[in-house]
Amino acid sequence: MMLTFFVTAVLQVGSLPVQSVVRPGDGPEARASVVSVNRRVRGGGRGAKSLPRVVVDAGHGGVDVGGPMRMGLHEKDITLQVALKLGEALRQRGVDVVYTRTRDTLIALSDRGRIANQSNGDVFISIHVNAANPNWRDPSSARGFETYFLAEAKTEDARRVEEMENESVRFEATDNVASDDPLNFILSDMKQNEHLRESSDLADIVQKNLASIHPGPSRGVKQAGFRVLVTAFMPAVLVELGFGTNAAEAEFLASPTQQRAMARALADATTEYLARYQRRVGSGGAAPGEHD
Repeated sequence: MMLTFFVTAVLQVGSLPVQSVVRPGDGPEARASVVSVNRRVRGGGRGAKSLPRVVVDAGHGGVDVGGPMRMGLHEKDITLQVALKLGEALRQRGVDVVYTRTRDTLIALSDRGRIANQSNGDVFISIHVNAANPNWRDPSSARGFETYFLAEAKTEDARRVEEMENESVRFEATDNVASDDPLNFILSDMKQNEHLRESSDLADIVQKNLASIHPGPSRGVKQAGFRVLVTAFMPAVLVELGFGTNAAEAEFLASPTQQRAMARALADATTEYLARYQRRVGSGGAAPGEHD
Protein backbone atom coordinates (compact mmCIF):
# COMPACT_ATOMS: atom_id res chain seq x y z
CA MET A 1 0.00 0.00 0.00
CA MET A 2 2.77 2.44 0.92
CA LEU A 3 4.72 1.62 -2.26
CA THR A 4 1.64 2.23 -4.41
CA PHE A 5 1.07 5.58 -2.70
CA PHE A 6 4.73 6.57 -3.19
CA VAL A 7 4.77 5.73 -6.92
CA THR A 8 1.45 7.49 -7.50
CA ALA A 9 2.76 10.61 -5.76
CA VAL A 10 5.89 10.62 -7.90
CA LEU A 11 3.82 10.48 -11.06
CA GLN A 12 1.60 13.33 -9.89
CA VAL A 13 4.40 15.73 -9.02
CA GLY A 14 4.83 18.34 -11.71
CA SER A 15 1.84 17.36 -13.84
CA LEU A 16 0.89 20.26 -16.07
CA PRO A 17 -1.00 20.12 -19.37
CA VAL A 18 1.00 21.41 -22.33
CA GLN A 19 -0.95 24.46 -23.45
CA SER A 20 -0.17 24.41 -27.17
CA VAL A 21 2.43 23.42 -29.74
CA VAL A 22 3.67 25.48 -32.68
CA ARG A 23 5.27 23.81 -35.67
CA PRO A 24 8.54 24.91 -37.33
CA GLY A 25 8.05 28.01 -39.45
CA ASP A 26 5.37 29.59 -37.27
CA GLY A 27 8.01 31.95 -35.88
CA PRO A 28 8.63 33.41 -32.41
CA GLU A 29 5.51 35.52 -32.63
CA ALA A 30 3.33 32.41 -32.33
CA ARG A 31 0.94 32.81 -29.43
CA ALA A 32 1.91 29.81 -27.33
CA SER A 33 3.43 29.26 -23.92
CA VAL A 34 4.95 25.91 -24.83
CA VAL A 35 6.54 25.53 -28.23
CA SER A 36 8.22 22.56 -29.88
CA VAL A 37 10.30 23.77 -32.82
CA ASN A 38 11.70 20.47 -34.05
CA ARG A 39 10.51 16.89 -34.40
CA ARG A 40 11.29 14.52 -31.56
CA VAL A 41 11.83 11.51 -33.80
CA ARG A 42 13.83 11.68 -37.01
CA GLY A 43 12.49 9.61 -39.88
CA GLY A 44 9.62 7.93 -38.01
CA GLY A 45 8.80 4.25 -38.02
CA ARG A 46 10.80 1.31 -36.73
CA GLY A 47 14.40 2.12 -35.83
CA ALA A 48 13.87 5.90 -35.91
CA LYS A 49 16.44 7.87 -33.94
CA SER A 50 15.18 9.91 -31.00
CA LEU A 51 16.49 13.47 -30.87
CA PRO A 52 17.69 14.97 -27.60
CA ARG A 53 15.25 17.57 -26.29
CA VAL A 54 16.33 20.80 -24.62
CA VAL A 55 13.88 23.02 -22.75
CA VAL A 56 14.85 26.70 -23.02
CA ASP A 57 13.46 29.01 -20.37
CA ALA A 58 13.49 32.80 -20.79
CA GLY A 59 13.47 34.23 -17.27
CA HIS A 60 10.73 36.59 -16.04
CA GLY A 61 8.07 37.98 -18.42
CA GLY A 62 4.81 39.91 -18.36
CA VAL A 63 4.43 42.05 -15.24
CA ASP A 64 7.68 40.56 -13.95
CA VAL A 65 10.25 42.69 -15.79
CA GLY A 66 13.19 41.17 -13.90
CA GLY A 67 16.09 42.91 -12.24
CA PRO A 68 17.27 46.48 -12.87
CA MET A 69 19.19 47.22 -16.07
CA ARG A 70 20.92 50.24 -17.58
CA MET A 71 19.89 51.92 -20.86
CA GLY A 72 16.17 51.54 -20.09
CA LEU A 73 16.36 47.81 -20.82
CA HIS A 74 14.28 45.06 -19.21
CA GLU A 75 15.72 41.72 -18.20
CA LYS A 76 12.60 39.91 -19.45
CA ASP A 77 13.26 41.18 -23.00
CA ILE A 78 16.95 40.26 -23.04
CA THR A 79 16.28 36.77 -21.73
CA LEU A 80 13.58 36.18 -24.33
CA GLN A 81 15.76 37.32 -27.23
CA VAL A 82 18.67 35.12 -26.13
CA ALA A 83 16.35 32.17 -25.47
CA LEU A 84 14.81 32.37 -28.94
CA LYS A 85 18.26 32.58 -30.53
CA LEU A 86 19.47 29.67 -28.41
CA GLY A 87 16.52 27.58 -29.53
CA GLU A 88 17.29 28.30 -33.17
CA ALA A 89 20.99 27.49 -32.68
CA LEU A 90 20.09 24.18 -31.04
CA ARG A 91 17.63 23.31 -33.78
CA GLN A 92 20.35 23.89 -36.37
CA ARG A 93 22.47 21.36 -34.45
CA GLY A 94 19.79 18.71 -34.69
CA VAL A 95 18.36 19.16 -31.20
CA ASP A 96 14.66 19.24 -30.39
CA VAL A 97 13.67 22.45 -28.58
CA VAL A 98 10.81 23.40 -26.28
CA TYR A 99 10.38 26.97 -25.01
CA THR A 100 8.63 27.79 -21.75
CA ARG A 101 7.61 31.10 -23.33
CA THR A 102 7.96 32.73 -26.75
CA ARG A 103 6.36 36.07 -25.96
CA ASP A 104 6.08 38.60 -23.14
CA THR A 105 3.99 36.58 -20.73
CA LEU A 106 4.30 35.52 -17.10
CA ILE A 107 4.91 31.83 -16.43
CA ALA A 108 4.98 30.69 -12.79
CA LEU A 109 8.42 29.61 -11.60
CA SER A 110 7.28 26.12 -10.62
CA ASP A 111 5.36 25.70 -13.88
CA ARG A 112 8.51 26.19 -15.96
CA GLY A 113 10.09 23.01 -14.66
CA ARG A 114 6.79 21.19 -14.94
CA ILE A 115 6.57 22.20 -18.59
CA ALA A 116 10.01 20.65 -19.05
CA ASN A 117 8.86 17.40 -17.42
CA GLN A 118 5.62 17.30 -19.38
CA SER A 119 7.64 17.76 -22.56
CA ASN A 120 10.00 14.90 -21.63
CA GLY A 121 13.00 17.21 -21.75
CA ASP A 122 16.56 15.94 -21.46
CA VAL A 123 18.12 19.26 -20.40
CA PHE A 124 16.69 22.47 -18.90
CA ILE A 125 18.40 25.85 -19.39
CA SER A 126 17.03 28.98 -17.71
CA ILE A 127 18.34 32.33 -19.01
CA HIS A 128 18.72 35.36 -16.71
CA VAL A 129 20.56 38.67 -16.27
CA ASN A 130 22.33 39.52 -13.00
CA ALA A 131 22.06 42.76 -11.03
CA ALA A 132 24.41 44.24 -8.46
CA ASN A 133 23.37 44.86 -4.90
CA PRO A 134 22.89 48.65 -4.62
CA ASN A 135 24.50 48.52 -1.18
CA TRP A 136 27.83 47.34 -2.59
CA ARG A 137 30.70 49.82 -2.50
CA ASP A 138 30.70 50.23 -6.29
CA PRO A 139 27.69 48.35 -7.67
CA SER A 140 27.98 49.70 -11.21
CA SER A 141 31.39 48.04 -11.62
CA ALA A 142 30.14 44.48 -11.01
CA ARG A 143 30.67 42.38 -14.13
CA GLY A 144 30.79 38.82 -15.33
CA PHE A 145 28.77 35.71 -16.06
CA GLU A 146 28.03 32.67 -13.91
CA THR A 147 26.13 29.40 -14.12
CA TYR A 148 24.17 27.76 -11.32
CA PHE A 149 22.89 24.29 -10.62
CA LEU A 150 20.37 23.39 -7.94
CA ALA A 151 21.82 22.80 -4.48
CA GLU A 152 22.07 24.66 -1.22
CA ALA A 153 23.74 28.05 -1.65
CA LYS A 154 27.22 28.09 -0.12
CA THR A 155 28.16 31.75 -0.41
CA GLU A 156 26.56 35.06 0.46
CA ASP A 157 26.58 36.10 -3.20
CA ALA A 158 24.87 32.87 -4.29
CA ARG A 159 22.18 33.48 -1.68
CA ARG A 160 21.80 37.03 -3.03
CA VAL A 161 21.17 35.75 -6.56
CA GLU A 162 18.86 33.01 -5.26
CA GLU A 163 16.75 35.57 -3.38
CA MET A 164 16.70 37.94 -6.36
CA GLU A 165 15.51 35.31 -8.85
CA ASN A 166 13.06 33.64 -6.48
CA GLU A 167 11.45 37.03 -5.77
CA SER A 168 9.49 36.61 -9.01
CA VAL A 169 7.09 34.37 -7.09
CA ARG A 170 5.39 37.53 -5.77
CA PHE A 171 3.80 38.07 -9.19
CA GLU A 172 2.17 34.65 -9.21
CA ALA A 173 -1.31 33.63 -8.09
CA THR A 174 -1.44 32.43 -4.49
CA ASP A 175 -3.53 29.31 -5.13
CA ASN A 176 -0.55 27.07 -5.91
CA VAL A 177 -0.43 25.58 -2.42
CA ALA A 178 0.67 22.10 -3.52
CA SER A 179 4.24 23.27 -4.09
CA ASP A 180 4.65 23.70 -0.32
CA ASP A 181 3.37 20.22 0.48
CA PRO A 182 6.02 18.31 2.50
CA LEU A 183 5.64 15.14 0.41
CA ASN A 184 6.11 17.07 -2.83
CA PHE A 185 9.24 18.68 -1.40
CA ILE A 186 10.74 15.31 -0.40
CA LEU A 187 9.97 13.73 -3.75
CA SER A 188 11.35 16.75 -5.62
CA ASP A 189 14.57 16.61 -3.59
CA MET A 190 15.02 12.90 -4.32
CA LYS A 191 14.51 13.33 -8.05
CA GLN A 192 16.80 16.37 -8.22
CA ASN A 193 19.62 14.54 -6.41
CA GLU A 194 19.58 12.01 -9.24
CA HIS A 195 20.72 14.76 -11.62
CA LEU A 196 23.04 16.71 -9.32
CA ARG A 197 26.30 15.56 -10.91
CA GLU A 198 24.95 15.93 -14.45
CA SER A 199 23.76 19.48 -13.74
CA SER A 200 27.17 20.36 -12.31
CA ASP A 201 28.91 18.96 -15.40
CA LEU A 202 26.60 20.92 -17.70
CA ALA A 203 27.26 24.12 -15.73
CA ASP A 204 31.02 23.62 -16.08
CA ILE A 205 30.74 23.27 -19.85
CA VAL A 206 28.47 26.31 -20.13
CA GLN A 207 30.98 28.46 -18.24
CA LYS A 208 33.85 27.28 -20.44
CA ASN A 209 31.98 28.06 -23.66
CA LEU A 210 30.71 31.46 -22.55
CA ALA A 211 34.26 32.41 -21.55
CA SER A 212 35.31 32.10 -25.19
CA ILE A 213 33.01 34.94 -26.31
CA HIS A 214 32.12 37.00 -23.23
CA PRO A 215 34.12 40.19 -22.43
CA GLY A 216 33.39 39.97 -18.71
CA PRO A 217 35.17 37.75 -16.20
CA SER A 218 33.95 34.25 -15.45
CA ARG A 219 32.40 34.25 -11.98
CA GLY A 220 32.42 30.45 -12.00
CA VAL A 221 29.97 27.66 -11.38
CA LYS A 222 27.82 28.14 -8.30
CA GLN A 223 24.88 26.49 -6.61
CA ALA A 224 21.69 27.88 -5.12
CA GLY A 225 18.08 26.94 -4.41
CA PHE A 226 16.27 28.39 -7.40
CA ARG A 227 12.53 27.72 -7.53
CA VAL A 228 12.65 27.54 -11.31
CA LEU A 229 15.01 24.53 -11.14
CA VAL A 230 13.28 22.66 -8.31
CA THR A 231 10.54 21.13 -10.47
CA ALA A 232 12.72 20.29 -13.51
CA PHE A 233 13.65 16.64 -13.03
CA MET A 234 16.56 16.52 -15.46
CA PRO A 235 20.03 18.10 -15.73
CA ALA A 236 19.20 21.77 -15.22
CA VAL A 237 21.14 25.03 -14.99
CA LEU A 238 20.41 28.71 -14.57
CA VAL A 239 22.72 31.06 -16.51
CA GLU A 240 23.34 34.66 -15.46
CA LEU A 241 24.56 36.20 -18.73
CA GLY A 242 26.04 39.33 -17.18
CA PHE A 243 25.21 42.35 -15.05
CA GLY A 244 22.49 44.59 -16.42
CA THR A 245 23.54 47.17 -13.85
CA ASN A 246 26.93 47.54 -15.56
CA ALA A 247 26.79 49.96 -18.52
CA ALA A 248 29.25 48.03 -20.70
CA GLU A 249 27.63 44.68 -20.04
CA ALA A 250 24.13 46.06 -20.56
CA GLU A 251 25.23 47.27 -23.98
CA PHE A 252 26.77 43.86 -24.69
CA LEU A 253 23.60 42.04 -23.63
CA ALA A 254 21.38 44.30 -25.73
CA SER A 255 23.34 43.72 -28.96
CA PRO A 256 21.64 41.21 -31.31
CA THR A 257 25.08 40.21 -32.57
CA GLN A 258 26.31 39.44 -29.07
CA GLN A 259 23.03 37.71 -28.23
CA ARG A 260 23.62 35.37 -31.16
CA ALA A 261 27.19 34.78 -29.98
CA MET A 262 25.96 33.88 -26.49
CA ALA A 263 23.26 31.65 -27.97
CA ARG A 264 25.84 29.80 -30.10
CA ALA A 265 28.11 29.36 -27.08
CA LEU A 266 25.24 27.96 -25.02
CA ALA A 267 24.18 25.68 -27.88
CA ASP A 268 27.74 24.41 -28.28
CA ALA A 269 27.93 23.77 -24.54
CA THR A 270 24.66 21.86 -24.56
CA THR A 271 25.56 19.62 -27.49
CA GLU A 272 29.02 19.02 -25.99
CA TYR A 273 27.40 17.96 -22.74
CA LEU A 274 24.93 15.66 -24.54
CA ALA A 275 27.77 14.05 -26.51
CA ARG A 276 29.81 13.49 -23.33
CA TYR A 277 26.80 11.99 -21.62
CA GLN A 278 26.19 9.55 -24.45
CA ARG A 279 29.84 8.50 -24.41
CA ARG A 280 29.62 7.84 -20.68
CA VAL A 281 26.48 5.71 -20.82
CA GLY A 282 27.09 4.16 -24.24
CA SER A 283 25.19 4.62 -27.48
CA GLY A 284 22.27 2.55 -26.22
CA GLY A 285 21.82 4.53 -23.02
CA ALA A 286 18.87 6.71 -22.16
CA ALA A 287 19.03 10.46 -22.60
CA PRO A 288 19.97 12.37 -19.41
CA GLY A 289 16.41 13.37 -18.60
CA GLU A 290 14.73 10.03 -19.26
CA HIS A 291 13.20 7.99 -16.45
CA ASP A 292 11.83 4.49 -16.33
